[in-house]
Amino acid sequence: MKKFDSLDSLLRETTSNFPESEFKTSVPSPEDGYDYRSLSFKDLASLVGRLAHAMVEEFGVGQGDKVAIIGRPHPKWAASFFAAQRVGATVVPIAYNFTSEEIRRVLHESEARLAIVQSDKHSVVSKKFDALSHLENLVVYGGEAEEGFQSWESFLSSEKLTEKQPQQQDETAVLMYTSGTTGHGKGVMLSHENLLVNVHDIAETLDVTPEDCMVSILPWDHIYGLTTTLLVPLAFGASMVYTMDYRNLPKVLKNNNGTILLGVPKLLNALYEETLEKINSTWWTRWLYKLVPGLLKSTVKKKFAGKQFRFIASGGAPLSPKTAKGLRSLGIGVMEGYGLTETSPVLTFTPDPFTEKAGSVGSPLPSVELKLEETDDMDIDEVLVKGPNVMQGYYKNKKKTDEVLEEDGWFHTGDSGYIDQDGWLFLNGRTKNVIVLESGNNVYPEEVEHELGRISYIEEVMVKEGNRNGKAVVSAVIHPDYEELADKGIKEEGYVKTFLWERIKAESKSLAPYMRIKSKRDIEILDEPFEKTPTQKVKRYLYQEDGEDNEKAE
Repeated sequence: MKKFDSLDSLLRETTSNFPESEFKTSVPSPEDGYDYRSLSFKDLASLVGRLAHAMVEEFGVGQGDKVAIIGRPHPKWAASFFAAQRVGATVVPIAYNFTSEEIRRVLHESEARLAIVQSDKHSVVSKKFDALSHLENLVVYGGEAEEGFQSWESFLSSEKLTEKQPQQQDETAVLMYTSGTTGHGKGVMLSHENLLVNVHDIAETLDVTPEDCMVSILPWDHIYGLTTTLLVPLAFGASMVYTMDYRNLPKVLKNNNGTILLGVPKLLNALYEETLEKINSTWWTRWLYKLVPGLLKSTVKKKFAGKQFRFIASGGAPLSPKTAKGLRSLGIGVMEGYGLTETSPVLTFTPDPFTEKAGSVGSPLPSVELKLEETDDMDIDEVLVKGPNVMQGYYKNKKKTDEVLEEDGWFHTGDSGYIDQDGWLFLNGRTKNVIVLESGNNVYPEEVEHELGRISYIEEVMVKEGNRNGKAVVSAVIHPDYEELADKGIKEEGYVKTFLWERIKAESKSLAPYMRIKSKRDIEILDEPFEKTPTQKVKRYLYQEDGEDNEKAE
């Protein structure tokens, strides 16, 4: 891959070299499930030029301004992203599944001047438009714009093109928010160099070519999806298909000659379980799988995705070794990766899709340095990384930046692990408290604690990762305000938990759905206050055990 000075340079050259490659994205259709919108690289280049002209001439967007994009993957999303890059702006991708409060908070904190919003999220921004002091213009796509705001069509009225604005590799290309609620969300500043280096390393590891078609369920408002399923295929002339049709992935793969599937562990777990169900549906396939599973490999692969299929790339959360080993035994290769938003994001990948080292997240990418450092807490080693893919810092938050990024460039991941004799990394826990769900979403306990702590009947609360049916869930340990409960006539232990669970459900609506506690089983009641350090911080490690993996509902 040629060394580009910016994402716009990458767009210009690759769309010229591979004009017939295309992006294809699914949108819900009431008639037959899903429709697909296609855009060739050649048409993408033309559209980007017109959009960039409108950004400059109509809205005055220029070097260093923030342009927010809110919506699911769509050709217009991709065009908006690269148009903003062309005029020297910084793109702020805002998660589609953020709550209204989170979306408006990120718009405010990022100081976005222009927001390009999918129609079903338009009212979220327009209702509070006047309160967003930095936001000057709002454009809607995929539907009608409300009075006073512009539609996508009017935004594209001009046929004129805008030339590229000079950009440096160290300029911020993307401001990606790790989360957006209760003041704990951080805007991760990623430069052109951060992203381009990671794109090169990923494509080199996966051996992506123009003949590949990468099928994905990953949104572009998540750094894993943005880098691996928008930038990587574009850089190497590969076609890309984004689908929301999770239940018919084999059909999507076959219809589009998909060679690589990018997903999260939740998807892989479901695919593996579905494949096993089909195998166990007949006595002879069940017998073959038990005695000579190798004989089923070619058949399973053909039915799963077709002969052209190469492998699955998994990331965003830890993958169960059982699932990885099981898929590989059936002839479906799996390459597992590890990374963080702050590292653009990929740090390691398993170089062999059929490796026998189940449980490892692989070896470092070419540009990544990796080392372990002893910690003072519980005798664990923290994973530290260094490389040109490591973020510039957190937006307007030097204190948080200094906590994780050393002067010499080493970044503290907050994850613990060990490295084997071959240089492969194995993760065994986290030194920080973030909860990584199998969907790939990150839950920051402090944010949930802030919301639950507002409930008057809760004296103290600690949110942590729980384990139910072998899957990570959001759980909480609560010390109730027993005096206030007693005043309400609630004294029995069982009723205390039931009462608090009903209050938690009622008071969690401001949290994104994936951040909420899903079951009463995931709540633990403490009779005594939490044990604390001399500075009155909860000794979290005393309460981190997952507890009983109880399948019986209470």
